[in-house]
Amino acid sequence: MIKRLTLKFIKQIPFNFLKIILYRKLFGYQIGKGVKIGKAIINCKKVSIGNNVYIANNNVFSCNEISIGCNTSIHSGNTFIGNGKFVVGDNSRIINKHHFDLWNSITIGNNTWVAGRNSEFWTHGSIHTKTGKDLSITIGDYVYIGSASRFAPGTKISSFNLVAMGSVVSGVFRMDKTLILGNPANVIKQDIDWRKNW
Repeated sequence: MIKRLTLKFIKQIPFNFLKIILYRKLFGYQIGKGVKIGKAIINCKKVSIGNNVYIANNNVFSCNEISIGCNTSIHSGNTFIGNGKFVVGDNSRIINKHHFDLWNSITIGNNTWVAGRNSEFWTHGSIHTKTGKDLSITIGDYVYIGSASRFAPGTKISSFNLVAMGSVVSGVFRMDKTLILGNPANVIKQDIDWRKNW
């Protein structure tokens, strides 16, 4: 209860340097240089934030552990909620109003974009699917995820892939340089680099 009240107080502090000092001193959060944190709630047991990270207003982190790589931006209105671990690499972007269900863990690689808004990442299932199954989500490096995509528990996506907007993604996608699209999502193009062949 005291921690929650303290976090709400820290959220409202207008001075970024003071906010970071309090996070470090009161909760032991590891926060790098050049970090800017807006009116966000960071309520986790373990926090590691790299250099030059930007966290905008109205983000809520309420999970066991977060690790944010250097030069990564998390724009406004995202929720990261559960008992698992959230990891995002260097130079990545998470834009607006996405939901990350952290019943299990979610890992997002380097130089990856969760673009647009309203994508959802789910890592829990029914009581029958929880036992003995890996329901965590892993997204590779240099992946672009379009708006309003949905990710089922256990989804794995390799690197250099593009997930088209509105896709419903489940299963394991081992190939690099593909276009993934549809409901259910499938690989519809291979051997393309979305950074060059958009």
